[in-house]
Amino acid sequence: MTHQISNTISKRHFLQSIGMIGGSTAVYAAMHGLGMAHASSMTSPPKVNNDGEGKSVIILGGGIAGMVSALELSKKGYKCEILEARAFSGGRCQTARNGTIIEETAGETQVCRFDNKQYLNIGPWRIPAEHKATLHYCNTLGVKLEPFINKSPQAYYYSDKIDGPLNGKPIRQIEAEIDRAGNIAELLAKSTLAGKLDENFNIDDQERLIEHLRGTGLLDSKELNYRANRARGFEEYPGNGVDMGKLSEPYDFKELLKLKVGTMYDLADHPPVMFQPVGGMDQIAIAMQNNLPHDTIKHNAEVIKIIQNEDDVEITYIDTKSKAEKAARADYCISTIPIPIVTRTENNFNPELLDALKTAGSGPGLKLGLQMTSRFWEKEEMIYGGMSYSDNKDTMMTAYPSSDLHGNSGGIILGIYATFGDAVRVSNKSIDERNEIALTIGEKLHPEKFRKYYSGKAISKAWHKDKYALGAGSGWISPRSMTKNLPPILKGDKRVLFAGDSYSFFNNAWMTGAIESAWHTIVELDKRVVSVGD
Repeated sequence: MTHQISNTISKRHFLQSIGMIGGSTAVYAAMHGLGMAHASSMTSPPKVNNDGEGKSVIILGGGIAGMVSALELSKKGYKCEILEARAFSGGRCQTARNGTIIEETAGETQVCRFDNKQYLNIGPWRIPAEHKATLHYCNTLGVKLEPFINKSPQAYYYSDKIDGPLNGKPIRQIEAEIDRAGNIAELLAKSTLAGKLDENFNIDDQERLIEHLRGTGLLDSKELNYRANRARGFEEYPGNGVDMGKLSEPYDFKELLKLKVGTMYDLADHPPVMFQPVGGMDQIAIAMQNNLPHDTIKHNAEVIKIIQNEDDVEITYIDTKSKAEKAARADYCISTIPIPIVTRTENNFNPELLDALKTAGSGPGLKLGLQMTSRFWEKEEMIYGGMSYSDNKDTMMTAYPSSDLHGNSGGIILGIYATFGDAVRVSNKSIDERNEIALTIGEKLHPEKFRKYYSGKAISKAWHKDKYALGAGSGWISPRSMTKNLPPILKGDKRVLFAGDSYSFFNNAWMTGAIESAWHTIVELDKRVVSVGD
């Protein structure tokens, strides 16, 4: 019997309940199950009807949302000025390479010393094909893309928190996944033959199911037992002539079930192959800046006050180089400043809007990259791109670079990718202690290799300790809070509108969220100009 959601319990309320329990990831997974989630249909900027007629717009923040707003409005004759607190554009779209300086609010300063022109994307680092808005600007602005390998079958799962023979043993993902699938296929086939599925499948259905399971190549065709197979791979590879090699033997299924790492499927927007810009993710920000009208962006301009009137808006900012206080005035303002920053900035927003902004939370995040002198993971272990996973609480994954595959100059491994409480805990340690955590985890995955090939050069970025971000992202945990508080923000105030990935619930912390939010906001601003008629 197929269970469906009753009309008396709406899908919206069902999703809200899931959100309160499992957060936005659980909601997104549920939406896929209900057929409600899909890639955005927005493939290019919306049409802006008004010609701008010289109307001026101050855009707060030179990240992706701010620059997209300026790019599209400038095309229609709006006079745009971007005030950016940092000395460079891009917001969280940053790449650490030789010479990059990272300063944290606690006073810790790092200088990246990676050589061989290698880099680490410390903000966004991958682009799925679903994110057509991001791909639009890569294509139109000439940002060259290359494959980002999101999953490598030869990478590892690891746990030292289970008992039995698999404890502390790096396990190839392909082996664990084929063993899981093969054993489940065997159980399903034998249950079918024993008549356990009679209530759900008629004889024809059962025969087709058995035929399908045989066709996977995981079961022997007669007894339907799972056994060593070529999908799982070889322990000893075949050689010349009649050397047939030796297939690798499956793990004991009961022992494998103890391993909880790698059991959850990736979401649809995390496919095995994605995209990344050649040379670093910041190439997108650089291309956007280069395509703006000259002198659109004013760097080192830290906004301290936003005051709107009936007819215009005045922004007060500090020139962080000269320390001088300055002012800028325009007809309208689009704020793309992260929510934790804008709510701490002096303003005269209406109370409903300000209260709604203050309900958003901020998500801590930390990335740490280590430079290796040899690409041992490729040449010795056949891992090309992808990630290894462990149940170590200090990191979500250990990720291998997708660029310069099989090169001779080593590469940068993402040794720590931590979020929320894990990110806070790791970031509260010294830089040396952070590096040691990454080395310890890496050595468990790659015994006698990880430390051996470590160059001694590393860099880490704790986004919640970035003065101009205070988080890797911000937004609402539950659909209920989002549904209540996002509308007044999207509506904006008299002369102030908002844009940024934070205002895109399911694309929060993705560049496509920032872009599509900017597209929405420029349409709203254009409507406002027409309706006001000034």
